Amino acid sequence: MTDPIEGRAACHVAPAEWRLFGWLEREGFEYDLYAETQFHFDTLDLNAYTLLIISTHPEYWSAEMYYKLKSWVFERGGRLMYLGGNGLNCEVEFVDRQTCIYRNEDDRQLRASAGRLESRFHQRQESEANLLGVVYDDRGIMTAAPYEVLDAVHWVFETTGLKNGELFGQRSLHERVPGGASGHETDKRSPSSPANTKLLARGRNANGGGAEMVLHQPGGGAAVFSVGSICWPSSLLADESVSKITANVIRRFLRP
Repeated sequence: MTDPIEGRAACHVAPAEWRLFGWLEREGFEYDLYAETQFHFDTLDLNAYTLLIISTHPEYWSAEMYYKLKSWVFERGGRLMYLGGNGLNCEVEFVDRQTCIYRNEDDRQLRASAGRLESRFHQRQESEANLLGVVYDDRGIMTAAPYEVLDAVHWVFETTGLKNGELFGQRSLHERVPGGASGHETDKRSPSSPANTKLLARGRNANGGGAEMVLHQPGGGAAVFSVGSICWPSSLLADESVSKITANVIRRFLRP
């Protein structure tokens, strides 16, 4: 599982995803694995869980899935870890359990909105930043870099020894876009992010393209931690700080 991840598609689909599963097993975290369609069709009962992790590149979601997850977080105290990038960005409609329709709206409408519309999902529903705290933008696409620590006293950095201004996530198994844990496609805060969204670290990608690592807590025990980068799971097994940060959040989120 520590082999490099090669190939155009492999770096943002199953081979990258199962690096996360291997890391969870290495660290002693038990987990149940569901397909996204199982969430849509109610095989996954979120009320049976404290923590949901979505990772790598969960780009295409139905509105039912999005609002079901948002309700679980904001109304029932659910805890969400978003360990990916360009997630929940385009709405799909399921015709049946084998067929879905991708609602890719005209990109010209997005560009013409001058930032008022933040994503394809926003064109039909709302910006996913309302839930995730971040939303994809194309600055930094197909680049990768380490993150810079911005709030070293926060508990997510416990046991890492990192200080403000220091870098982490330099190492990655992602060979299509090598260079660090912030990359391939990245997400950042927006006007739709909850007001209490806290910025913890930022990717050092050129031209403002770095992913933003954030945390927001809606109340009632709920919490959302987002790393905003497709490359993050590819660094879990290669970079000690990425591993420790992820483990810190899981342990905190699993507390009653």
